[in-house]
Amino acid sequence: MAAQPDLFAEASIPTDAVATPRTGAAVSLRIQGQQLSPEQKRFNQLLGRVEALAGKIESARALGDGHRSRYASALRALEERHEKLMREMALWLHERLRHKGLSRSQQRMVREIICALSETLAGAGDEAMRHLHDTHSEQTLSDKEKGALAGARAAFEQVLGVDLEDAPEMASVEEMLEAGLQRFQEQTEAQRARQTGQSARKAGRGPTSRQQTAQREEQDAESALRTIYRQLASALHPDRENDPEARAKKTLLMTEANVAYEGRDLMTLLKLQLRIEQVDPDAVARLAGDKLQALTHLLKKQAQMLQQELRGIELQLIHEFDLPGYAPLSAATLQRHLLERKHALQADIRMMEMDLQRVQDDAELKRWLKVQQDLVSSPGQR
Repeated sequence: MAAQPDLFAEASIPTDAVATPRTGAAVSLRIQGQQLSPEQKRFNQLLGRVEALAGKIESARALGDGHRSRYASALRALEERHEKLMREMALWLHERLRHKGLSRSQQRMVREIICALSETLAGAGDEAMRHLHDTHSEQTLSDKEKGALAGARAAFEQVLGVDLEDAPEMASVEEMLEAGLQRFQEQTEAQRARQTGQSARKAGRGPTSRQQTAQREEQDAESALRTIYRQLASALHPDRENDPEARAKKTLLMTEANVAYEGRDLMTLLKLQLRIEQVDPDAVARLAGDKLQALTHLLKKQAQMLQQELRGIELQLIHEFDLPGYAPLSAATLQRHLLERKHALQADIRMMEMDLQRVQDDAELKRWLKVQQDLVSSPGQR
């Protein structure tokens, strides 16, 4: 019987294996056969999930990168025109307040409109508009932002049961949310550890068999990942290569291995082993049950991490392009929302251009202010 290569054994590779990568090094690692064990089937399932999630992440990034330039080219000029009109309206109303002819209620409405317009522009980094807002508002933008942070923090603390009182000062709601989630994870892990310790003390014995199994699986998984990485590092170390071309190729492969190990990316490490011919494609199928279980545990962890990464990318794109959270992320969704955003901006620009002309006349200004007041009083009729 031919010797079976051990996926975890120390090994070296020939120099030409790096210079000439094996054809089909990225072939599927799925275990083939009609009579697979439950552990082998589970390995295949998780491998497929990791592959699918990695593909979705790549597609989501490509989707965002491709749409970003289209989004900017289609909307940049409209957004600049829209902001210019908002600024002109805010400055014109500011100047109008210096003259008589408006009632107190009309003056109050003008200030509210100035504050709304300047607050939006200040949020985009316009410091002059920040100053204009503070000139007409009883509360500065800084105080409003602090109040929003405090309110968001209080709500977050109540929902998740975390305490952010001693957290570093945060400049935005996004920073607060990030800090709150991290604190929530820390408290959850600490609580789990306390419960484990309390259960063990209450029972008068050490960890339960389930806890021992989980700890052992985690240790085996870490050992498996570390061993595969060390095997790759030993074979790919560029300093051991005299040929400049081979050294450059090994450097690239070693960099890929380092990134994969840091990110607990088992699939990439295994594919690297196939690529440099440290193992044959059927090596996983011949692994002993405990070693296969360790790889399965790593794949499960990797799938969880990829799922979180995918959700993070989706949320970032939803925020960046102001997408509805319920809509599936696709090229069609992005294109449809882009057209909707474009048409909405065009309509707002036409309306603001007419409004700027209308308010030049005092009688029309007062009628316009009455319309704005009615819209504030009955927002559903907007």
